[in-house]
Amino acid sequence: MLCAAALIIPASSIVSSAEHFLDYSEDNFKVVFISGNLTAAVTYGWPLVVFQHSSALLAPNFEVGVPLLYLFNDTNPDGVFDQSEMVYVSYLDAHHNVTWTVSSVEFGNETGPGEYAQFRMNASLSLFNDLENLTAQVEDWANITFWFRITENPVVYTNMYGSYTVMGKTDLKMNFTLEIKKHINVSGIALDLSLKGGGSTYMFQIMEGAGGGGTRVTYVSSRDDETVHGLNFTHKLNATSLGSQDIDFSKADGVVQAHYHYSSEPISLAPGKMHATPMNSSYYTTGSGLKLNIAYSIDNETDTIIHDSSVGLDEHGFVSKVKDWFKENLPWLLIISGSIIAVVSILILVTMLRKYRNNVPPNGKG
Repeated sequence: MLCAAALIIPASSIVSSAEHFLDYSEDNFKVVFISGNLTAAVTYGWPLVVFQHSSALLAPNFEVGVPLLYLFNDTNPDGVFDQSEMVYVSYLDAHHNVTWTVSSVEFGNETGPGEYAQFRMNASLSLFNDLENLTAQVEDWANITFWFRITENPVVYTNMYGSYTVMGKTDLKMNFTLEIKKHINVSGIALDLSLKGGGSTYMFQIMEGAGGGGTRVTYVSSRDDETVHGLNFTHKLNATSLGSQDIDFSKADGVVQAHYHYSSEPISLAPGKMHATPMNSSYYTTGSGLKLNIAYSIDNETDTIIHDSSVGLDEHGFVSKVKDWFKENLPWLLIISGSIIAVVSILILVTMLRKYRNNVPPNGKG
């Protein structure tokens, strides 16, 4: 997977122009934006963003991807999705014969955001009975379009809960539109997101509501495997009353390096009307990452769901200078250096002893 290695981009493929605020590349597999200190690759096989800090030493990769979505009936009913409530699954990846049509990168200018770069990818989705069955039960069920957009300046978005900011240059906005073509008698659709951090950045800090309009942070380790608890196990994410719901990628010491934010107000379209979609979120850890399920309540009149989100860097979480990196990692460097010196010393001693023994005459006299 892309998260297992650094983003490798051939220098010859980079498109650089003095008239744009960023560099970018396009090939048969991905689009890469290089903007400020952000390097973000968006793959064509499925909606997956792999991003990292461009200049920080040993910066890890981060992943946010959408491999599939579920149709479900809320049997509890608590508004929260778990896999035991699944009615159908819809895959979003090329391995399940989903073909994505990808546009070229386009540039534009707007008042406030300044220059922007964006592209879209869209596909037709089918429905399957379960995760084991690879025969589509409902073909051409819906069309889905993802837009990926990066701006030169910060952009403030407002909804009924408040406002939130998508930063310029170091944040990538992700917007999806799901257009339902064949109505299915279910009560909800759940987007399945996979979040992963690399290296020592394996923790997640989830902002949750604490009652009375307050908030609290829930700390989660992606190294815990909660899938062993069964299909109906999940944690309800207690939504805040803020304009966005925030999940941060952090190191074990609490230093935040990246984030995934999503609007608190998704929108639904039905014949002759537009309204906010009731939304609930839940999550669990897999041993290698975090699964986030965003559930949207629907009915048989829901034609379209629209939702905004973004991924990006938190600059304060990275070491900016080489000397700072050495200072931060000095204890480990001393341990590693001491270990290397000890091993080398032992090897030299062994070599000297072997040489001495080889030079000693059989009778022990020389």
